[in-house]
Amino acid sequence: MTHKGTPFSGQNPTPFRFLQTGSALALSAVCLLSTPQNAAASDAEKSPLTFNLGSGYSATLYGYVKADFLWDDGYDLGRTTSSIKSIGLPGGPAAGSFDNQQLDETRIGLKVDGPNGFFARLEGDFYGADTSLRWRHAYIDWYGVIVGQNWTNFMSVENLADTVDFQGSGAVPFARLPQIRYTYSGIKNTTLSASIEEDVSNDDDYMLTIAARYGFKSGMVRASAMTRDTMVGGSQVDGWGLNLSTVLNPWHGGTVKLNYTTGEGIADVLAAGLTGTALSIGGNAVGTDAVAVTVAHQVNDKLKLAATGSWVSLDQSSGTDTDSLTSVHLSAFYKVQKNTTLMLEYFTGDRKQGDGNSFEANRVQFAVKYDF
Repeated sequence: MTHKGTPFSGQNPTPFRFLQTGSALALSAVCLLSTPQNAAASDAEKSPLTFNLGSGYSATLYGYVKADFLWDDGYDLGRTTSSIKSIGLPGGPAAGSFDNQQLDETRIGLKVDGPNGFFARLEGDFYGADTSLRWRHAYIDWYGVIVGQNWTNFMSVENLADTVDFQGSGAVPFARLPQIRYTYSGIKNTTLSASIEEDVSNDDDYMLTIAARYGFKSGMVRASAMTRDTMVGGSQVDGWGLNLSTVLNPWHGGTVKLNYTTGEGIADVLAAGLTGTALSIGGNAVGTDAVAVTVAHQVNDKLKLAATGSWVSLDQSSGTDTDSLTSVHLSAFYKVQKNTTLMLEYFTGDRKQGDGNSFEANRVQFAVKYDF
């Protein structure tokens, strides 16, 4: 699975992995071959972590340190709330009350800007196995062509929920995948894009996506579609998906994000990451519907409040198979100073099975984040 990124080592040498690695090497080459030059006037206006590489290229180091303090009731959700997909199952999260602390979301990256719109990014965090460093992004973007690992074209990055929890809403498409993507921006306020991407659950296979976005004064609307024909866990999955999303700014300081996803054989493309019988039963793809809504308000220049509701439903389930997932995030963000933010969140999530039984988990999360 590549929902959250992939480790820096130990990957199978599939064609898509070569794209990912090649992009990282090309980015390194740009940094090494460009000769630094004196540019005192322009550097004074840039971030202290931005460096002139010469020949029109500049490199910026960026990232943040985030400390999370977690209190769980009902089940031990672990690193993110994505674990609600397994609560109540044998071998799933332990029942009870738990507390934990982590720095896993801490992030570091390098981005390079160059002539003629050249852009490249290399970024990692510590959500790898045993908190190891792993890839998030490793791609080059030039003349509308992206090569490497980036967000899937099927998802709307603008619709990611305002949550303290790293996963956020489980009801939105969410994956970073090796890919080749082309984006056309020749129509006013409109972008059209298409991609061939590594399949989210089978790195020996691929999926195809298309998307269209229209921006306007008070927000944007976006539509995307995907198709796949692959094997997952020994079962054939013929899947298709449609995603409709919008971001609106209906009042001063207010933001509303709406996201609807429907399709068959695509439950693993959602942030919830359901797989197995949630994808295919007896060779037939399982239908999925998912809705996510976020309402946020910037109270003042320091305080932001947000509420996110999520619902994922499958059209086939029996016994202990997951039938639906619902969750709510209530979040607050307070900027203490320019680079430091305090965060507090309450989460409640419910997993319902095909046999009618349901299980609930709750979490309180406090975090301190320092950007650089």
